[in-house]
Amino acid sequence: MPLSNRKIRELLKLLGGEFTLNDFISKTQLSPSTAKRYLHELIRRGYVVESGGKYSVAEKGLLLLEGESVSSRSVGEEYSYVFTNENGVPIPLRVDSLEKLYIVLKYKLLPENILKYHLEKGYLQSWISSVLGGTLLAKKINETRSPSELLALLEEYLGVE
Repeated sequence: MPLSNRKIRELLKLLGGEFTLNDFISKTQLSPSTAKRYLHELIRRGYVVESGGKYSVAEKGLLLLEGESVSSRSVGEEYSYVFTNENGVPIPLRVDSLEKLYIVLKYKLLPENILKYHLEKGYLQSWISSVLGGTLLAKKINETRSPSELLALLEEYLGVE
């Protein structure tokens, strides 16, 4: 049975920086066989990397950890993200959290051309980084090529299962 996002987050929080298999067993208090199985799954899914007999949390794992603290953050109206058209005219849609941004994307409440415009200009990434504190997410968004990739990234970041 694969590990849930919640369980993966729990394990990654315990690990810190670099660690060995014995550290993993000790910190997680799992049996050696279960610890090995979990560690192999974390590696296979890209949350942990191995180098020279030592392990460390990979970028994907760090992104998941950041998501735990940022995903529930909501800001007041004065810091909400306001989408505009290409001429700078606001459209009647404000986003005050990543969860609401996810809903906007999931249910296509925003025209795709406006979303692409805000992504190309870096406006949305800047808001995510500076207002919500999602610096790793903002960098990762720069690598997305489509709204569907962005939606998938947010689902993983938010732990949507």
